[in-house]
Amino acid sequence: MAKEKKYKIIIAAGGTGGHVFPAIALAKKFKSDGHQVVIIATGNDLEKKIFSQDEIDVIYFESRFKDVSQFRKYISLLTPPKMDLIKYVRDFNPNLVLGMGGYASLDVCKSASYIFDHEDSDDHFMMQNKITPFIAIQEQNSKAGRANKYIAMWRARAVIEGFPDAFDWKTRFFQTSNDDLIFLGNPVRNEILNVSRKVRSYNEYSKNPRILVLGGSQGARPINFAIPEAIKKLSSEMNIEVVHQTGELDYQDIYQIYKENKSSADIFPFIKDMAEAYEWADLVIGRSGAMTVSELSAIGLPSILIPYPHAMDNHQLFNARFLEEKNATIVIDEKRLNPEHLAEIINKIISKDGILKEMAESAFDQTFVNATENITQYCYKMIEKPPLITSINESG
Repeated sequence: MAKEKKYKIIIAAGGTGGHVFPAIALAKKFKSDGHQVVIIATGNDLEKKIFSQDEIDVIYFESRFKDVSQFRKYISLLTPPKMDLIKYVRDFNPNLVLGMGGYASLDVCKSASYIFDHEDSDDHFMMQNKITPFIAIQEQNSKAGRANKYIAMWRARAVIEGFPDAFDWKTRFFQTSNDDLIFLGNPVRNEILNVSRKVRSYNEYSKNPRILVLGGSQGARPINFAIPEAIKKLSSEMNIEVVHQTGELDYQDIYQIYKENKSSADIFPFIKDMAEAYEWADLVIGRSGAMTVSELSAIGLPSILIPYPHAMDNHQLFNARFLEEKNATIVIDEKRLNPEHLAEIINKIISKDGILKEMAESAFDQTFVNATENITQYCYKMIEKPPLITSINESG
């Protein structure tokens, strides 16, 4: 079996937690299967903080796409990556290079295309034999990012979607076979998958609804400031338990608002144990990043989602629609976000017995529970595929 072989695998991931967390989940699975794995990232503070929590081999190469204009990014697409990155990838000699999206992974995937048998010097490459690494990408969002679109059409031989139809017909046209582009979901961390869910329902407010608020990420200030006033309005009718992640920037302000409103809430700049928070919650309110939607799907949690309106290609809206179409969430346009409207939506969900349970059942999707296993098995299968380019010296 392919799984019994020992592979060398590079995962390219960096920039944001949305790229890093699924990379870690896959790296752990590859490693537990006995393969040699290294993650190549860009070395920003967020990455280092996240990676320090796990025993995973990570190496950092600063991205040449960082803090440059869109024009410079396009120009860089036409030029080779930096030689030190090409040399590292070549010397590691991977069987697979798996890009997790974003410009942080683009050059790593490009570097894999420069691995040929070489002679004379480190700077001189001769294309005498097949390209060794299999290049694949995994797109987390419902709408593929620019970097992944580029890699999918010009570099990758396999494209893995976190949500259905993330790539359009043009990407499908460039794939060589039907299984080269496949929806397998997003890898979810094991600690999240181990959450024990007990869906509760309410009858005449005999139990306190538990609301988990996930503010604190990019552009979440409107959510942070709408929630306390909405909870104040609801508190006159029912007792509500709240855990609110605010982020460092808004923590003191939100803490003071809850205090002035005399509302009971547990407030944190950041929640370290998300698995515990998910297990506690009956309803989640937050943005609709790819991993948030994937985790809600893997656990089966009802939600109210407010997509970040300035996300590239409005991908957070399409992420949210994945759950909305299954009646597992209610989506609020940020333009309509205010305490009154939010309180009305929360009340609609928790005041009628059975609604939370129905939403939870609709949210649950086995695809995301099995995503890590299915993606790794798919990668093993892809590694064993015949190469597109074979030795130019072969004859007959």
